[in-house]
Amino acid sequence: MTVGPLEVLKDVTDRFEKIGIEYFLVGSLAAMYYSRPRFTNDIDLVAQIKAVQIKEFEAHFPLQDYDCPPFEIIRDEVLRMGAFNLIHQATGIKIDIVLQKNTEHSKSEFLRRKKITLLPGLEAYLASPEDIILKKLDYFRTGGSEKHLHDIREILAETSIDNTYLASWVARLHLEDPWKLI
Repeated sequence: MTVGPLEVLKDVTDRFEKIGIEYFLVGSLAAMYYSRPRFTNDIDLVAQIKAVQIKEFEAHFPLQDYDCPPFEIIRDEVLRMGAFNLIHQATGIKIDIVLQKNTEHSKSEFLRRKKITLLPGLEAYLASPEDIILKKLDYFRTGGSEKHLHDIREILAETSIDNTYLASWVARLHLEDPWKLI
């Protein structure tokens, strides 16, 4: 059986749920749910990992399954609300774990996430299409990659959007300039 990003996502989210880690999917896999499929070989998750969960996190991602940073690095990233990566050993698939920020928008994203069925037997929490658009606008502003604008256009063409929510956060997050390109 071929193992791809969705199978790795299921494994990671199953482990998160055993530990009690709240999360939601963002990035290319999430954008594809709201638009059209395209190739991707990484997984992007926003997670709420508490300091008391770090040892258990480390235990649930042993080296034979995942290249996982040591306790000290995870602890430092949790404390600064940063990010770290896991690498699935059998496939090389990278999982970017972005820690939830203590911002109004980050809190809103968690309230708006939805548990959806991606495949039979695979349910995962997914960011709202509006929040994916906002993240991709921010990624474009930071890095300039056209793929983010393409993903946004695809989402807008395929999915119903809460325009009031989107417009409000575009203004509050100062994303007007990249939004004008859409």
